[in-house]
Amino acid sequence: MTTYLHDGIVFDLTRSFVDVLGVEWEWRGERNEAGEPLLVSPGLPESPVPLPDVYRDHGPLIPISPRPSAAQYRAAVDVNYAATVAAGYVESPAEFAARITPAAATAPALTAHHLSPSPMEQTGFRGFLNTIKGARRG
Repeated sequence: MTTYLHDGIVFDLTRSFVDVLGVEWEWRGERNEAGEPLLVSPGLPESPVPLPDVYRDHGPLIPISPRPSAAQYRAAVDVNYAATVAAGYVESPAEFAARITPAAATAPALTAHHLSPSPMEQTGFRGFLNTIKGARRG
């Protein structure tokens, strides 16, 4: 039997679970005297814990979906992957690199009008200082 009913929840023991902290738990076919499945964390394989204790102490157990196969990845990206390869629409690594590398852009040359004016050339405070200096002369 690969299912276990606990607290109204049916656990499929063929799948791995993750607790709320992200620790993975899996069943390796062992049960305790009460018939409870013993779960182990891959980090502590020598310390099996009954599923009800893991559920109580580590929060709800979330089943981990099986990893997709390479064929499933190809089907998700290109449903007609075999037809695409047969038609010759496959790039070499060099062709791919040439397609995604942006063209080199030259930096614009800066001229004097790109630069902000020097504070010494401004007429505000500098002009005020010049008026004071001129007033002292006289």
